[in-house]
Amino acid sequence: MSPSYLEGDYVVSVTTKLVKLRKGDVIIFKHPTYGYLIKEICQKNENGYYVQGSYPKSTTSQSIGLVNFNMIEGKVIMKI
Repeated sequence: MSPSYLEGDYVVSVTTKLVKLRKGDVIIFKHPTYGYLIKEICQKNENGYYVQGSYPKSTTSQSIGLVNFNMIEGKVIMKI
């Protein structure tokens, strides 16, 4: 299985002010250490979103922590 998104890929996203995020949505967020990342929402709790990548070896919230709402730049709606 290969990653769904690779470095240099272009995506179209919408601001999270216009959509409600749900489990299964793919989001773009800015992590303080890793920079911009694209991950899928797996779970939400009062402290943030638990995320994972599409590739089994990709980072998850277990290693990068929960993603809070202020870190999210948008919801991916299309890969170009």
